[in-house]
Amino acid sequence: MKLNILGTEYDLTFRKQKDDPKLTVYIDGYTDTSTKEMVVEDMSTMKDPANKGNLKLYCKQVTRHEIIHAFLFESGLDVSAGWAQNEEIIDWFAIQMPKILKVCREANAL
Repeated sequence: MKLNILGTEYDLTFRKQKDDPKLTVYIDGYTDTSTKEMVVEDMSTMKDPANKGNLKLYCKQVTRHEIIHAFLFESGLDVSAGWAQNEEIIDWFAIQMPKILKVCREANAL
């Protein structure tokens, strides 16, 4: 899937860990700003009981996480602002984004 991130085209793909060695390092997903590629682990057939109970929801959160990385990089913040590389703040945005969008829609602020 092609995504326009502030005028730059990124490829978003879903792959199995066995098909992408980087997923063994970055666990659930990664953004490669040098190749303009976001990869999220394809969790559609996972059956490991140690995984999250709602993998569909978690996969969406990981996808948002990687999209936020790309937006921060394309904004120039990835290099110039330490907070923009902080995984905790990226996760905060990824987790809270649906709630923020819901409130903005209710307020007719979009």
